Amino acid sequence: PCQSGQSYQNCCAVYLNGSALAPTAEKLMRSRYTAYVRGDIDYIKKTLAPESAKDFDAAATKKWSREAEWKGLRIVSVEGGQANDQRAVVEF
Repeated sequence: PCQSGQSYQNCCAVYLNGSALAPTAEKLMRSRYTAYVRGDIDYIKKTLAPESAKDFDAAATKKWSREAEWKGLRIVSVEGGQANDQRAVVEF
């Protein structure tokens, strides 16, 4: 679903199933998009920024995720976001 050019099993599956952490900001963005498409709201919750976690409504997010028309993810640009970076910007 994230349109990385790889199959789900070779791309986002290891992040969504908890086998690995997304090592870059772009991979995190792709895995979160895939989680929304698949309705994996637990993954969304686990990968929220701390400042967003307190207001997170899992039921509303799940409903929105099911009702949305997912057309694909296109990464426009990435600034930073490598394994050792503390900040990143992913434009999509």
